Amino acid sequence: MISSSGEICDVCGKYILPLDPDERVNFFKIKGIEEELHCDNKCKKLLKTIEKDWRKLPKMGRLYQAFAEYYAKKDNKNDII
Repeated sequence: MISSSGEICDVCGKYILPLDPDERVNFFKIKGIEEELHCDNKCKKLLKTIEKDWRKLPKMGRLYQAFAEYYAKKDNKNDII
């Protein structure tokens, strides 16, 4: 997410501060979500390891909360992304 103060990681909810030359804003898409999402390097690695299980996402991030709200409305709470 882009805020007036900079980019926020949609996975963990923290500001992405590319002070380190190796840190960067990564863009990604999720099927069913129209907007382009942003994450830091650490969360990019996490997304590759969670095996599409949204419950392994950090609870403070927008992405976890979006899935939690979606599945709260459905009976299929054990589905994967």
